[in-house]
Amino acid sequence: MGFGVEGRFSCLAMELLGRSLEDRMQQCGKRLSPQSCVLIIDQILRRLEFLHSLGLIHRDIKPENFMFGIGRRVHVLYLIDFGLGRRYWREKQHAPMRTLQSLTGTARYASINAHKGMEQSRRDDLEAVGHMLFYFLRGSLPWSGLEAKSQEEKYRRIREVKETYPINQLCEGHPSHFAKYLEQARALKYTERPDYVAFRKMFAGLRAEIGPSSDHDFEFLRGKDTGPLEPLQIDDTIEQPDDKVQGGASRQSSCCVIS
Repeated sequence: MGFGVEGRFSCLAMELLGRSLEDRMQQCGKRLSPQSCVLIIDQILRRLEFLHSLGLIHRDIKPENFMFGIGRRVHVLYLIDFGLGRRYWREKQHAPMRTLQSLTGTARYASINAHKGMEQSRRDDLEAVGHMLFYFLRGSLPWSGLEAKSQEEKYRRIREVKETYPINQLCEGHPSHFAKYLEQARALKYTERPDYVAFRKMFAGLRAEIGPSSDHDFEFLRGKDTGPLEPLQIDDTIEQPDDKVQGGASRQSSCCVIS
């Protein structure tokens, strides 16, 4: 990746990426297995943990904004499109809560609090991930395809279904870990620091039960000649801005992949 100026043009060169999570889901018959989802969620949590460590939130979590690499990195997820991103940490403190905000992001995956007009924070990115996971597992969500006479009415109806639809029913037929994740993400307070490690450990426990054993054993890669793949680069030392205020040393990850 690089940037520069050539004459009167500003240029930015980025790494060429492959298919999105939405592409891969469609390729697999419009659903993804729990085995693929446990691999996906581990990488997603790491990408968001790193983004949040910079004092930023994404605010538009959706399958189209996660893309796989190509070649030796065809199994590596990248987080893209930061056009709706925002700082939640300013001047060594969390941004204050504001209300009466318009919905930012994609309504299908947005958090309930985002629908209510509350300022978004880390919790909203994580809740949106939970909605996206159930989209992968189920192929659709109960609040998709609702008819409405206006966008305002449609957003209201989506919010109502999200608020009233039981999470255990949403998770019916799938491992309870996914329901537990969404419940805990929704329970986070506005300024609360998410426990990314605990979330990853929960899904690591599920992976130990159901597989897969390999980090690249996605169903959409099986039977394909991918050649030798790069091992996933892991950094478990990322700190959030809250940690640094409390006296932790500032350490940034050079191996978490963000495009």
